[in-house]
Amino acid sequence: MPEEGKIAEGDYVLLVHKNKSWLVKVKKDKKFQTHLSTLDLSELIGKEYGCRTQDGLYYVFKPTLIDHVMKFERETQIVYPKDAAYTLLKLNIKPGSFVLELGTGSGAMTAYIANFVRPEGKVHTFDVNEEYMKVAKENITRLGLADFVDFKMFTPEIRENYYDAAFIDLGDPWKLVEVVWRSLKPGSIAAFLLPTYNQLEKLYASMEKMFLPEETVEIFIRRLQVAENRTRPQNFVVGHTAFLTYCRKVI
Repeated sequence: MPEEGKIAEGDYVLLVHKNKSWLVKVKKDKKFQTHLSTLDLSELIGKEYGCRTQDGLYYVFKPTLIDHVMKFERETQIVYPKDAAYTLLKLNIKPGSFVLELGTGSGAMTAYIANFVRPEGKVHTFDVNEEYMKVAKENITRLGLADFVDFKMFTPEIRENYYDAAFIDLGDPWKLVEVVWRSLKPGSIAAFLLPTYNQLEKLYASMEKMFLPEETVEIFIRRLQVAENRTRPQNFVVGHTAFLTYCRKVI
C-alpha cells in the first residue's frame, strides 16, 4: 500500500517549469521527455507532492480538476473555468443534484458538474456525435468521475420534470427550448452557452412563456504579471469565449 499523500505508480502528476506544465501518469521505468530534459518517472514514486525533481527543473504537484480538464483530449472547444465556475453557482448545483447537459463536447463541463453532484447526484449528458462522446467518456473515466455520468446519444425523449438544472452548449439551442423546459422541475434554472449575438437573439425569442430570463453575461479574467517595480497586466489576454444566459422555468 502506498503511503497516504505520497506519489504512487499510476498516479497523475503535474510537472511545472516556470510558465509551462505537463500532466503525466507515473510509471515505473518510464521516461518522459520535454524540450528541457528526459525525466525518469520512477524517481517520483514515494516522493511527496510539492517536491522538485532530482535535476531541479520541475516542481511536482497533485493535479487539480482544472489541471486535468485543461489537458483533456479535445475534439471540440472546451468550457473555460471562468465560465464554468460562475455557471455552477448560478445553477445551484450541489451534491445530490440531477443535471441535464445537452452538448457533451469533450466533456469539460460534464466533469465540473459531476465533481459537484457526487456522490448521490448524476449528470445525464447528450450529444449527437459518437466520436465526441467517445473522447468525453475517456476523459471522464481518467478523472474517476464516470460513476456520476450517464452518456447518451441525443434523443428528444428526455425525462420530464426530473432535473434540478440544465446546461446547454449547442449551436441551435432555440430548437430545443421546449425539450429543456419539459425536462426541468418547475422554477429550476437553465444555462445556455452561445458565442454570437445573433444566436442570443434567436434564443431569447424562443423562450417566451417558458422561461424567465434572469441575466446574460460575458466573463473576463485579467491576469497580472508581478515583478518588483514592473507589475502590470499580462500582454496576452483570453478575450471573448462565450455569452452565458441564465433563465428560470415558469409554468
